[in-house]
Amino acid sequence: MSTEKKASATRTVLRLLAPYRGQLGLAGIVGLASAILSLIQPMIVGDVVGALTGKAVATGSLVLLASLFLGDMVLRLIEMYLLGRCGANMVLDTRSSVVRRLLRAPLKSHLDRQRGDLFVGAVADTDLLRGSLTMGLMNIAASIVLVVGGIALMTVIDPLLTLVTVACLGVAAVGSVAVARQVRKAMTANRDAVGRFGAALQRALVAIGTVKVSRAEDREAELVLAHAVDATKADMRGVRLQAAMTPLINLGIHGSFAVVFTFGAARIASGALDTAGFAAYLLYLFYMLTPLITLFTSFAQIQLGVAAAQRVEGLLDLPDERRERVVTEPAFASSVLEYDSVSFGYAEDRPVLKDVSFAALERGLTAVVGPSGTGKTTLFSLAAGLWQPQAGRIRLGGVDLASVDLETLRGRIGYVEQDAPVVDGTIRENLLYANPSATEEQIRRAVELAHLTDWVDGLEEGLETKVGESGAAISGGQRQRIAIARMLLLEPDVLLLDEATSQLDAEAELALRKAVAEVARDRAVVAVAHRLSTVVEADRIVVLDGGRVRAVGDHQSLLAGDDLYQRLVATQLLPEATVLTAGRNS
Repeated sequence: MSTEKKASATRTVLRLLAPYRGQLGLAGIVGLASAILSLIQPMIVGDVVGALTGKAVATGSLVLLASLFLGDMVLRLIEMYLLGRCGANMVLDTRSSVVRRLLRAPLKSHLDRQRGDLFVGAVADTDLLRGSLTMGLMNIAASIVLVVGGIALMTVIDPLLTLVTVACLGVAAVGSVAVARQVRKAMTANRDAVGRFGAALQRALVAIGTVKVSRAEDREAELVLAHAVDATKADMRGVRLQAAMTPLINLGIHGSFAVVFTFGAARIASGALDTAGFAAYLLYLFYMLTPLITLFTSFAQIQLGVAAAQRVEGLLDLPDERRERVVTEPAFASSVLEYDSVSFGYAEDRPVLKDVSFAALERGLTAVVGPSGTGKTTLFSLAAGLWQPQAGRIRLGGVDLASVDLETLRGRIGYVEQDAPVVDGTIRENLLYANPSATEEQIRRAVELAHLTDWVDGLEEGLETKVGESGAAISGGQRQRIAIARMLLLEPDVLLLDEATSQLDAEAELALRKAVAEVARDRAVVAVAHRLSTVVEADRIVVLDGGRVRAVGDHQSLLAGDDLYQRLVATQLLPEATVLTAGRNS
């Protein structure tokens, strides 16, 4: 890992741990006290051994030793509880920050990433932080205290023997650290592959109906499992590396014990070391066994946590769409929605809208028509603040929408999207989604306007009926009407309807057209229209062609003076035109 990447990883870990310094510090103090008690124990054991060798009764030393054991146990219990609580709080706080950042990120940030990858980062990577960072770091700190303290006291007992022991342990330490770094790389690759696996699986599950009718189950399974195989390969590399650490650790420890027994026996024979000192020395080495194993394995654990922390950091660094605006206090003079020389493209070299200018009526229905792909939906996405114009201005009542905070903007402009999505829950929850404080009377009125009354009243559970995930338990037309009623409950100044009648039958469409006409009496309604019935009833029609405004007028004037509009009527809307003409002639 380069120096720059190491510094970045360190900053990431410190940033995530910063709010928990106090909790970690308290756990560290308790752990330090526990380590001190552990370091005292071998000295007392040495005294007991010395007393017993001299045929004396070491009652006081035995009582002190028992007290040390008990105190060490209690302190370790408290330390583990404090670390566990800190880790749980860290996971919760991090997930809260990640979820809020994901939901507040601009739409572009979501389109640039796969949803499965975002899901893995928010769920799995945040969970890794608890064990890998809080527990891992504190285990390393406690182990270092025990190891350093043990070596210092062993040095007091016999410096020469300690020098040889440390040399054996050093070989194992160097090898373990090198392996731990490779473990981090393997685990980073594994988390990336797991993210791709989650994204591929979600892609298949979201379109499960299409997968089945297209007989694509086996093909999708192969695509999804290919990412699972990649994740397993990276995981197995990490498993092999972690497995290699055990022999390295055992080599150092077993070698140290062999050296201690061999040289210790020689030191005792020469009179340089007595039996009590040798017993205390062996106990220190034995006491260092668990801290050494913990120290070496925690390095690998920390590397895994750093990899997860860097992925979480990537989510926390997503931009916040609210902060991209320089907000001023709006003073709307009216509810006129106006596009002034607006240009926009999802890619710089592929503009969708080019110098678009028109104004919707403050009261009444404004229809937007044009060939597919000419930017009709993009117009609405810009007005709703999902994207920002690259040139020009969109104004509401004379106020530039770029200077309006999104909460205010989306309270004044209601947007019924083309696919009319609903959230998993009840009909009531979906209706109240944009305006949770709506009254029962307002709900009933919105249900009536959206022509949902007969359907809702016919359901056994009424408004408490579940719609299923993504509205799977209801029809497309019912989803569309729920989405419309949801925005009607918002009572916006401007209601944007993106092909809001595309999935309705003739009777439901007629009722909804009447509702739209009623709503349009006291507010602006702008609708992307593919049906002549909507166009004919519009007070103003805007014709888009190639991302530009081609013409503005009413149905009769455009039919008489614009050849594109004539073609749209004759091709896209001809069946309805024929029906309407026949109705007038009968």
